[in-house]
Formats: sequence, C-alpha cells, structure tokens
Amino acid sequence: MKVRDEINKFSREEDKPILLWLLDRYHMASQWQFVAECKFTKYGPASYQARRVWMPSDEGIILYKHMREEK
Repeated sequence: MKVRDEINKFSREEDKPILLWLLDRYHMASQWQFVAECKFTKYGPASYQARRVWMPSDEGIILYKHMREEK
C-alpha cells in the first residue's frame, strides 16, 4: 500500500493534515524517515496481519508549524 493511502486510512485525524503536508515536501525516503515515523498495529490473529500507522516526528511537527507561520 502507498504511504498516502496508509495515512488517509489509518492515521489519527489530527495528524493527517501534517503528514500529508510533510509527504508533499519530504517524500524521499531519507527525508521522510526524519519527519515521520510509523508503528505497526495488529488487526488480526496472524503475525502478518499488521498495518502501519504513521505519525509525525517531533522534527516534522516543528517544520510544519514553522513553515505554516511564515506564510
């Protein structure tokens, strides 16, 4: 599944605008790992039944707030 789809389906509502904004600007893997992190949550009994739940890192939140203030 693509990261944008995972964000829209599984992330918290208050994190979605931040994550989507960050993804538009920091989409390369090395950048994305700096501004966002994920945790795996199980949705079934089998070990492979897990999904990634994305959340902004502390650095990602700082970048988002700083860049939004400049406009």
